[in-house]
Amino acid sequence: MNKRILIAAGIILLFAIYIRTGSFHEVVPLKKALDDFPLVWKGWEGNKNFFDAIILDRLRADEYMSREYVKGADRIQLYVGYYSSQKEGAQIHSPKHCLPGSGWFKVYEKNKILDIENTDKINYIEALYQKGSEKKLFIYWYKMKDVYITNDYILKLYMIINSLKYRRNDAAFLRFSTPVTKNVEDAENVIESAMRDLLPLLKDHLPE
Repeated sequence: MNKRILIAAGIILLFAIYIRTGSFHEVVPLKKALDDFPLVWKGWEGNKNFFDAIILDRLRADEYMSREYVKGADRIQLYVGYYSSQKEGAQIHSPKHCLPGSGWFKVYEKNKILDIENTDKINYIEALYQKGSEKKLFIYWYKMKDVYITNDYILKLYMIINSLKYRRNDAAFLRFSTPVTKNVEDAENVIESAMRDLLPLLKDHLPE
């Protein structure tokens, strides 16, 4: 059997035991409410979006922020979902399941790193999805304490590690997206510019 499959199966088993035994963990609040995140910053002008009750029931996030920011001809969507204490039925949902369920077909996916001043080196997934003739570039990652995670199994592993080591399993899911109107390179540049401008502000909101 493939070694990766065995490792993944082991992590899933540990995670199942962890969920069933109800390991104790603290509820960790945000440092600042996501609703206080600026709508205007460095030329970006944002609008708040709100989910309906059905989507909120699926997400089960303790706090979330859904914004559309525009800067000249550039337009991005920013979503942050925060879970102060993950438990059965209230955990981060992977875009790998949500996007295909909404009719998006994955064209490609790859891991990348971006070094942002006054923040960190961010490990993230870049994924291009298509629905009919519409193409959209997504960049996303998970953050648990001071670790940036791009793998769903590693996310589950850190839930266990952080609960045992720090008595907490809080996590944030962050996603940037933009339509691909010309080419993927232009879309990448738009999102990376938004990440450099907006992500340092999130350090004032997310716990460490």
